[in-house]
Amino acid sequence: MSNQVFANMMEVSCKAAAGKSICAFPDVCFTPPLTPATPPGVPIPYPNTGMASDCTDGSTTIQISGKEVMLKNKSYFKTSTGDEAGSAPKKGVVTSQIKGKVYFTMWSMDVKVEGENVVRHLDLTTHNHASQGPNTTPWPHIDEMTMAAGGGNCKGDVDREKSACEEYAPYKDTDVCADAGLSGNVIQSGADAQAAGFATPKAWADDKSKKSAANKCLAARRCRLVPYNSKKDGVSGCCPAQTADHLVPKASFFVKGYEDGVKLPDWQNYDDSKAPCMCAEGGSNTAGSHGLRHSHHKANGPGKGVYHPFEAEVTLAAAGAAEVFKGSGCSQSCIEDQLRQGHKGMGSQDRDVKHSPSGSTMSNQDISSRAQAYQPEVVLR
Repeated sequence: MSNQVFANMMEVSCKAAAGKSICAFPDVCFTPPLTPATPPGVPIPYPNTGMASDCTDGSTTIQISGKEVMLKNKSYFKTSTGDEAGSAPKKGVVTSQIKGKVYFTMWSMDVKVEGENVVRHLDLTTHNHASQGPNTTPWPHIDEMTMAAGGGNCKGDVDREKSACEEYAPYKDTDVCADAGLSGNVIQSGADAQAAGFATPKAWADDKSKKSAANKCLAARRCRLVPYNSKKDGVSGCCPAQTADHLVPKASFFVKGYEDGVKLPDWQNYDDSKAPCMCAEGGSNTAGSHGLRHSHHKANGPGKGVYHPFEAEVTLAAAGAAEVFKGSGCSQSCIEDQLRQGHKGMGSQDRDVKHSPSGSTMSNQDISSRAQAYQPEVVLR
């Protein structure tokens, strides 16, 4: 059932909810038969699902619909399903478990129950735990959704990320950001750029744009949009040296501009910190792949300050991302779906937003040439 209790415009997860974390994949478990060639069993990836009704160690004094509320680093789903066939003695490759616990890895930063942060619809989870150490990559906590994780228009992008990132966290221990050279801070000043060995911040951004495109895991993860305030660890969010770029600019939802603070009447719940972003390179809207994406948005829109349907802005933003990051092979339809879902609850999606371009003025031909220059001759790892 839906309990209609919300934190940050997202439904609070509790034992009485209908919430699910559906088909987190891959949960790799050793599976019979045990043969001389594979003594511990055959390692097979399974989809793993957890249910909010299995909430354990939740709140004790505050309840929703008479049941406990899920809390940060304390509550978990006591069991999961989908990997029962992985019943060789070793079981899960990482945790030596099957039907293990499900833990949350994200939560509300400012809404608490009994002094602990509450977890919400769409917060990320990891599956098949013993006590610590997840056996799967994080997936959104799905509540009242019709599309399972990895399905629909995003299936190809999700599958490609799994394949491209199999050697990196969370599947293994290697940090993709460090491996690709994107573990440092975003550089915006000339002094910092020169200290890092670059003539200008734009030269630094160009270098990082090429390094990101050259790493097949980061190229694949580009297709997954993340909230602006996601942890910059390369898994839940962008790498430290990347910029979370609002594909639909935050100024689109304000009467005059973001700094003015007056939101459009139909978008009073807009929250730029939660809005969906693509991981790009460049500390300003004129540098690196970040700046190039802004240039595409500027070149192909209806004109600064023109009001047009939110759906038209979604199409424009997704088309620009797909074009500028063509090497990532992102599905434009998947990006559009994520933009709609990421802005859900923030306003009326059947109403207008204000086209708010920024960045450098460039022709589409120049944009395409610059984007191609960022692509490597050989994709690493």
